[in-house]
Amino acid sequence: MADFMDEGTIKNINFDYIFNEIKPITEYGIRVKTEFKPFRIGQEADLKEEFNKIRAFIETPKRRDIIDVLKHIKNIYETLERAKSNQVLDEVELFEIKNFLIQIERMDKILKTLSLRDLELSPLPQLYELLDPANEKLNTFYIYDEYSEKLKVIRAEKKQADKDIAVLKKKIKEEIEKKYNIKFNLKDEVTISKIQKERAEELLQDSNLRVSGENYLNIIFKIKNNDEIDELEKKLEHLKNEEEEEEFIIRQNISKEIKGYYDIIKNNIRVIGTTDYIIAKANYAQKTRSIEPIVTDKLKIIIKAGRNLKLEKALKEKHKEYIPVDINVRKNVVCITGANMGGKTVSLRMIGQIAAMVSFGLFVPCEYAEVCLFDNIYISVGDDQSIEKGLSSFGAEIMNLKEALDNSDRRCLILIDELAGGTNPKEGYAITKAVVNYLKKKACITVLTTHYDNVANDDEVQNLQVAGLNLLNEQDLYKINNIEQISSHMDYRLIEVKYQKDIPKDALKIAKMSGIYEGIIKDAENYL
Repeated sequence: MADFMDEGTIKNINFDYIFNEIKPITEYGIRVKTEFKPFRIGQEADLKEEFNKIRAFIETPKRRDIIDVLKHIKNIYETLERAKSNQVLDEVELFEIKNFLIQIERMDKILKTLSLRDLELSPLPQLYELLDPANEKLNTFYIYDEYSEKLKVIRAEKKQADKDIAVLKKKIKEEIEKKYNIKFNLKDEVTISKIQKERAEELLQDSNLRVSGENYLNIIFKIKNNDEIDELEKKLEHLKNEEEEEEFIIRQNISKEIKGYYDIIKNNIRVIGTTDYIIAKANYAQKTRSIEPIVTDKLKIIIKAGRNLKLEKALKEKHKEYIPVDINVRKNVVCITGANMGGKTVSLRMIGQIAAMVSFGLFVPCEYAEVCLFDNIYISVGDDQSIEKGLSSFGAEIMNLKEALDNSDRRCLILIDELAGGTNPKEGYAITKAVVNYLKKKACITVLTTHYDNVANDDEVQNLQVAGLNLLNEQDLYKINNIEQISSHMDYRLIEVKYQKDIPKDALKIAKMSGIYEGIIKDAENYL
């Protein structure tokens, strides 16, 4: 992303907010999102294909089924790499692979109904059968007897040895219980109080019992193995070792088989991650009431009823209405003029936000959009972060602007917010006018906001003016006496004007409505 927009641009057009709101479910989807590259000039057809996929996922009634599958998919990156490096997978890892294959089969049946390019899975029934030799169709994994005749025999002998030991111990226990009229607990233990000295002494002398525990009140006895039991337990231990060795060989063989399917599994992971990310885009498009934009190869931006999503959310939380804005860029340089509080900066950021969303293959928050692709997006604005680095606000603007000017021969989108607004007005106007003259000859789109008069008084420059407070009559103006009321009466629409010599002086109206003394207002009018 950094080679398309720098951190300052990402933050200033609120694209960081947009990107964080897109939430894939799987770790694969998160990785695809993180590594996703913007579509550049010449990739219009690929971008349209991306939009086709988003639209398909919005329209399919099976979207909930896809999301359910995604919720069951776990990360097997590390397991897969271990298999590739000839390491032997344990039972948990083999279960993860089996579960992944189950989910791939489920997802494949759904994706086939959509027939989307590059979203085609390759189920591996032969590998699944290897992980389920008993054909149980269960979402579990176990080293089945079916893997090896030797394993089957070992387990049968082990089971018999366990049974023989249990029979011998049961016989001894029953004889002792009958002989001493006592009862063993479920742990095959019996507790004798030290007060019962004679009974305790008898049990201590019995060759079939041993002391397993003792405290100041009681002695705990347990059945003692005889020679036959000892031999059986030695045999059992040997069988357990043989079982472990045979299971290791089986796991080793399965791991080698999995390695053989490495490339296919890796491609399935890619498809799952891509599907997850596109589903996240589809979800966000519906959540934000966004639409599919028209992608054009001409240098053009047309937006109808465009919305800045971050600001819209902030206003909604305050129970305020967001006023959408239309914009039709017809020339290489567009000046947005109007007084403060007119929403010029909001419109500027909205343009950048929508252009960036298109480049990253996202539906956009408006009623209609026709947008071209750009090599880069730049924004020139003084910010707190630059000031912290020791730059003045003007210095920060100039640094941001220089990078944009250096790349203005390429098709890029340059956004300039009140260039030189904090410096000497005459110099500020001169710099702004000169930058406009320079950029109007370039093959990029530049949109700038300004307070300076005559910047857009040029046939080659498009001038969009904030409607502002012009629709209010004098009587209405005098009824307003606070900032909140001013905001509610502000018309944020952009109106194209031609040869408009002076920027509207809404600042004086706003000052008057805010309660600034009448004498000051009249004095200011005299200066104008």
